[in-house]
This record gives sequence, C-alpha cells and structure tokens, in this order.
Amino acid sequence: MIYYELLSDNTIGRSTNSKKIAQDLGLNLITDTEIVAGYDGKRHLQGQEPKVPEPTYTEKRVAEYPPIAEQLDMIYWDKVNGTNLWVEKIAKIKAKYPKE
Repeated sequence: MIYYELLSDNTIGRSTNSKKIAQDLGLNLITDTEIVAGYDGKRHLQGQEPKVPEPTYTEKRVAEYPPIAEQLDMIYWDKVNGTNLWVEKIAKIKAKYPKE
C-alpha cells in the first residue's frame, strides 16, 4: 500500500509505502489509481493529469524554420545566384502558421 500527499492544486506530493512514515508526515491519501507524471512535471492521479496545450503559431513556426546557419547559407547563395529561395521558404512557413 502506498500513502500519498494530495496538494492544494490536486497534484500528488510526497509518497511512501511505510505506514509509520505516512502517519509521521500526515499522508492520508490511499489510492489504487495509478500516479502518472504530467507534462507539467508534477504527479497526478491517472485520468486527472492536464492535457498538453496546443502549440502556439510561434512555436509551430520555430519548429519548422531551418536552423539559423542554414538560413544564413540560403541568404548568401540567394545573393550570389540572384534567387529568393530563403524568402520563399520563410513566407511559406509564415503562411502555413499565420499570426493568431
């Protein structure tokens, strides 16, 4: 049996399987429900963990942009070759994930 501490935000705090330690610490939640780690780094009762929020348009853009070194290389070669590949690539990403 495992004893848990239920925190004020309904997450799980300290835990122990020792009845004596549980009594000393005032841990009084006993559950058969599995304890899982949430995306927020806290422990929750399974089924009560928060959902991962949908990424913002900024996060989506950042994930899709090429690394800066690659972008700089694209800009250099666009200047050398008279092309607009970098502008086209960035514009496509911005159009795919418009500002909200």
